[in-house]
Amino acid sequence: MPTKNSLVGILVASRAQRKQALRPYISNNAAGVRLFSFTPSSIDWRSRTIVGLHRERGRWAVGRFPFPQAVYNRCYRTDPEFLLKLMSTIGEQHVFNHINQFNKLEIYNVLNRWLSPHLPETVPYDESSATSMLERHGEIYYKPLYGCMGKGVYRAERSRTGAIRAGQHYFAPNTMTNDLSLFNEHMKRTLDSTPYIVQKGISISQIEGQVFDIRSLVQKNEQGLWSVTNLVSRIAYKGSFNTSIFIKTSLSRNILEKLYPPDRVGRILTSIYDVSLRTAEILDMETDYHLGEFSVDIALDSEAHPWIIELNGKPQKSLYQNIPNRSVVYQRPVQYAKYLCGKPSS
Repeated sequence: MPTKNSLVGILVASRAQRKQALRPYISNNAAGVRLFSFTPSSIDWRSRTIVGLHRERGRWAVGRFPFPQAVYNRCYRTDPEFLLKLMSTIGEQHVFNHINQFNKLEIYNVLNRWLSPHLPETVPYDESSATSMLERHGEIYYKPLYGCMGKGVYRAERSRTGAIRAGQHYFAPNTMTNDLSLFNEHMKRTLDSTPYIVQKGISISQIEGQVFDIRSLVQKNEQGLWSVTNLVSRIAYKGSFNTSIFIKTSLSRNILEKLYPPDRVGRILTSIYDVSLRTAEILDMETDYHLGEFSVDIALDSEAHPWIIELNGKPQKSLYQNIPNRSVVYQRPVQYAKYLCGKPSS
């Protein structure tokens, strides 16, 4: 069982991020654990201590701490060798979200065995596969294998007459041609040597002419069990397919209630919850990620069928700034960390 003095560290990339990252977790620390934030460079491996930021008597202070009983990784793309050393020191299962930059193709292959009806076809990029996907589906997306925030994503569509239109962020094209060879050469130059995937396009539902997605935040609780914390929608700018560049956020239920009758809204939400929790179970079963939270970005097609567009191992918490009952977003990781504090280190 966790003790009253359970110590939890939040790992961040730089000293400048320590206060901003730690503040909402301290404000919503219903688990009653001691919290501090630290960076990889703040560890003294010889003395087995860490210099970190914490809150003491209402003030921010820097102190020296023993190694914590659990670490919540909020440092994106962390050095794997560093993480292995940290896990070997405090216990492999006491560091969660140690992998938070996902390989999109790996995720697809893991999930596709179980959730293929909810996954748009995805293949590694090369000229031949991209051509085949474009010819078969008419609409495709080029995505960086390790991309995030919609950076480097391109959309292409081919009409029945053979005209190809492609663009970035917006449906309006930057490139138009009838020559498939010229288009392929253009994309090869554009993508350069960055590893990419090609994903089948989905005719995404819109509200008032704007694309929206559904972000399902899946987190482990104080019993170490998965639950869906909330469903939040990002509404893209008019003419944009990229919901990472959004004009506003809203509870997904509020969006769906404007588009569908109440009984259908209930069925859609149930389906999304089921897909999200099944995704979490599969990741636990089929990978060594050890996640305490992640988010599933879901798009609805014209039939309101949910499609998993991608997963995020470091959910963007600023999305929830204006969302009701957002405190639980920050409470859950601390509760799960407290649960880990009570587990043996080996």
